[in-house]
Amino acid sequence: MVKTAVDPNLIDRACSGDAAAIEAMLLLYQPMVTRFAHKYCATPEDVEDAVQETLWIAAQKIGSLRVAAAFVSWLFRVVKNQCIRLLEGPSGNVELDNWVRDDRAGLNADVLQEESIEDDVLLHRDVLNALGSLPQAYREILIMRDLQEMSTPEVAAALGLSTETIKSRLHRARNIMRQQLAAWAEQ
Repeated sequence: MVKTAVDPNLIDRACSGDAAAIEAMLLLYQPMVTRFAHKYCATPEDVEDAVQETLWIAAQKIGSLRVAAAFVSWLFRVVKNQCIRLLEGPSGNVELDNWVRDDRAGLNADVLQEESIEDDVLLHRDVLNALGSLPQAYREILIMRDLQEMSTPEVAAALGLSTETIKSRLHRARNIMRQQLAAWAEQ
């Protein structure tokens, strides 16, 4: 893979609203954004949509970036959130990007080259795909209970269900996730 050096002068000019610099940055970073989107998005169509939306957001909001040096990690967070949004689909009412936390929030283009991180990203994508394929009733409970760390009674109260129903659906959701991610357990 070709590493793209960050040009602080170009980023500063783009942050200042220089249209030519913004266009040059979008052209420079589009291949990296596309490669990164392939790791998080489920389909090639989602990759295209996520990249297009990310570049549009970057062009519109680069001026609000307080630290120009943070541009690359910010750009990767934007594309990741776009992929997650597409994975969730229009029917979900629990936004995945409210709970998805990437321990590597400061990723930059050089770090993305490391193979171990690529494995982590693939696992992350597979977990998101498995979670996205759960029926809404199971996904919502799994997110509230395991990711937002709400207690069973809190989830039951929030959803207006009995604790027994919450426990049953949570058990089913975990089993489905376990089955869908079985290949990772074998590695």
